[in-house]
Parts: sequence; C-alpha cells; structure tokens
Amino acid sequence: MTTLRIWGPGQGRSADYVRQNWRNRDDFPQPSGILPARGRHGGGRGELLFDQAELDAWLTAQPDLAAPERIDPGTVQNPDDRITLGRFAALIGKDRKTVTQHRDRPGFPEADANSTYRTGDLLDYWNSRPGRRGPSRPR
Repeated sequence: MTTLRIWGPGQGRSADYVRQNWRNRDDFPQPSGILPARGRHGGGRGELLFDQAELDAWLTAQPDLAAPERIDPGTVQNPDDRITLGRFAALIGKDRKTVTQHRDRPGFPEADANSTYRTGDLLDYWNSRPGRRGPSRPR
C-alpha cells in the first residue's frame, strides 16, 4: 500500500500533478483505504491509500505517459567544462529554447560572469527535472 505523495515522485511527478492530471482518468485505480488525518486536532481528510502494484500496472499500460527522456552522462566528455545553454542544447540534441525556458525554475544551475554553466550541473538538472509525460487533461 502507498499514497500518491510517496508514489508520484518515484514516477518523476509530484503528488499534486498525479492527483490533478492522472487521477482524473477513467481507468485510474481506485483507492483501497484511507489513512487517518494527521492534523494537530485531527481535522481534515486523511490520505488515500492505493495498491502500489495496481498503480505500477496502470502506468505501464498508459503509452502516452512514457517516462521522460534522460540524457546519458557518457555523452559529456568533461563535466567541469563551462558551456553556454545553446551549446548544451546542441550536445543533447534539443532546441535551444527547450533548454533556456528552464532558466528561472528552482534548482537550475547558476551562470558565471561569462553566462556559461558547468556542464555536469546542467546535465544533473536536465536528468532530474520532472518534465511532462502526457496531456494535462483527460480526453
């Protein structure tokens, strides 16, 4: 048994993303139970419990929710090299705008005075970002 708060991050998604986008689908597994509320005074709703095997089987059966593509660290020759975002985009085979739109997001590496970034930091960020797996709304 698990909760969406625990299961979601293991799938590269936040619990809120799973609740708002995936749980709306007709074939999403039904909860198997509920945990009691943990509030100081016992108020509020508790978390729903799900069978982890059912959640994993459901996700496997969703072809439009394939895991986000990750970049092999072996493609980077020296992780300490300083490069621009445009050069990083070219290294990983993405459009420059796809990479630069992440600049203002939490966890994105800081640029130095020459507006270059450490290659290893960019690669670590790129492989750990949540990204999108499918449509945000059910059909």
